[in-house]
Amino acid sequence: MTGLEEALVAAGFVGVERAGEVVFARDGAEAPEFTVEGRVFALRFPVRAGEAEREAWMRANPAGRLDITEGETRLVMALPEGADLVAGLAVWRGLVRACAKAAVGWRRRERPLHGM
Repeated sequence: MTGLEEALVAAGFVGVERAGEVVFARDGAEAPEFTVEGRVFALRFPVRAGEAEREAWMRANPAGRLDITEGETRLVMALPEGADLVAGLAVWRGLVRACAKAAVGWRRRERPLHGM
């Protein structure tokens, strides 16, 4: 295990595994899988947040960036070189949870309540 993988496990992330240069992990057994390449964390949500929704979310959560990749909303956090990894993992966990909560609202906008 690398330092990143050990830090992820120590922070309570699960399903930590490496495939080449990419590390995969989840925030919990039922959580979606995210990737880490180098010091860039990324997680896709199967919903397309609108531009105004993404901008509002990023204003409220400046450590994370949202974009649209292959029709899905992607959360990205780049951990600067030399930054504290343990602190960065705590920030990432907060971003993941905030984005997951927002994604529920975005999904409801796409599909009225009767379709949820």
